[in-house]
Amino acid sequence: MNSNNLDKNNILNLYKEKNYKSFIKSGLKLLKKNPKNYQLTYLIGLSYVNLQNYAEAEKYFDKLLYVQKKPEIFFIQANIHKQLKKYDSAISYFEEAIQLNPKFSEAYNNLGNVKKRVGKIDEAISCFKKAIQLKESNIEAYFNLANIYKENRNFNDLIKVYEKILSFNKNDIKTLYNLGSAYLFLGDISKGKYYFEKIIKINKNHVPSYRNYISVTKITKKNEIFKQFELLNENVFSNDDKILFYDALSKGYFDQDNDELAFKYLEKSNSQKKKNSKFSFEKIEIEFKDTKTFFEKIRNIDINYKDTLKSKPIFIIGMPRSGTTLIEQILSSHSQIYGAGELDFLPKIIDKLGIKKPENLESFFTEIRNLYYNQIKRISNDNYIIDKLPANFKWVGFIINAFPESKIIHIERNPMAVCWSNYKTSFVDSGMDFNLSQKDTAKYYSLYLDMINFWKSKYAKNIFDVNYENFVNDFETNSKEILNFLDLKWEDQLKNYDKSIRPVTTASFQQVREGIKKNTSISWKKYRNYLKPMQETLNNMNIKF
Repeated sequence: MNSNNLDKNNILNLYKEKNYKSFIKSGLKLLKKNPKNYQLTYLIGLSYVNLQNYAEAEKYFDKLLYVQKKPEIFFIQANIHKQLKKYDSAISYFEEAIQLNPKFSEAYNNLGNVKKRVGKIDEAISCFKKAIQLKESNIEAYFNLANIYKENRNFNDLIKVYEKILSFNKNDIKTLYNLGSAYLFLGDISKGKYYFEKIIKINKNHVPSYRNYISVTKITKKNEIFKQFELLNENVFSNDDKILFYDALSKGYFDQDNDELAFKYLEKSNSQKKKNSKFSFEKIEIEFKDTKTFFEKIRNIDINYKDTLKSKPIFIIGMPRSGTTLIEQILSSHSQIYGAGELDFLPKIIDKLGIKKPENLESFFTEIRNLYYNQIKRISNDNYIIDKLPANFKWVGFIINAFPESKIIHIERNPMAVCWSNYKTSFVDSGMDFNLSQKDTAKYYSLYLDMINFWKSKYAKNIFDVNYENFVNDFETNSKEILNFLDLKWEDQLKNYDKSIRPVTTASFQQVREGIKKNTSISWKKYRNYLKPMQETLNNMNIKF
């Protein structure tokens, strides 16, 4: 064996050992001697990919594509461009790979990911379906397709995809869990519980499944699953599982009227969450102040928008847990209204654009309008579309100026009822971490109230107030008043809103299907001795309850 072959073998061993930095150093010396060594060029490029140095990797695959028009080279270069956020060229390279190899399932899958990234959702769906058609075992494509269906609240198609994935592995916990969750959102509690129970049989330590099961089950002292759950060793759990563990125990003990243990674990859960929370009251206060300053300085403007929104937005706002989901569920039973749930489009747009005074207000609000409408237009073609994100109470001024044809419905509820419900609820969104202590929950309510009162001082005629307590006592009369505000007529199917199969993905997904319950706003009184910090804080801020 000559020395050149020996050097080459040693260099290749470096690659096989994943010693990429040493491989590149030695490989470049060898490549200098033989620039047409395309195998070495290929491996150097891959090494840069493995080191996540995509800019350098791009150079070497450019060289390869100059001499080798192979589908796998186009595929790798496409993935590199995706990482570099060069999405247009990434799409072109994936398409080149597919043209050279029409049966390239992985290329279709990755092309779908880029199409999704640039907002071409329908094309992304087609790509994932083609990837699956070409290779039925392409599990990644199934999950990518499922994620799109989930994000677009298409739970019926989502369930079909998950069921197909299960045909490859009937005990896949991730898929079983997602299936169970999807059925809960659709209101099929029994099927949801079936999948969580199945997971528990497979893995007795799967805390998320216990938690979901307990959340939709009236727990008695005889419940065997809860008994099993109580015996789990929390010391082996991750931080996230500990939070879910305490949440579930708290809910179970509330069901059993064991208030002492229920509050013990509720406080443990909130304390555990607070350790990792990035929520800042200071940040919220600054945000609210900046918003008020923005609208105090600008005069009311009347923009004559040239476009017409096909689906007029209905913004349902208020404190979380104030009854916004119930109102949405009832209104969504109307033939001309689509309930889209809690959309995060508007907060993201405002965060992107900022709330400092722009030079051109008309251009500013027009951009908000266009960006928002580009998001909602693919969701529904109904005359009205509900955006039920409670926290949109922060952005009323932006809504009124960007969407003058929109309707704003504000839900108000007894302060203690709202604060108590928030305090005991475990929100998925970390931005909701104002509820991790009784005092903070009451403090946030005060900030919300101040913000709402500010908007009413400027835009009272644009905001329709709904009192939750009055609403549940006579929902039909109050529903008709809301519909009148929306310029719509009553439809009898609204009486059967609780039978609706539309997906509900908020914390109230079960409650809104149980019919209207009166007197829920006084349920906190049962726990008044445990809620003294919350009551005192509201009293100190002169908030009556």
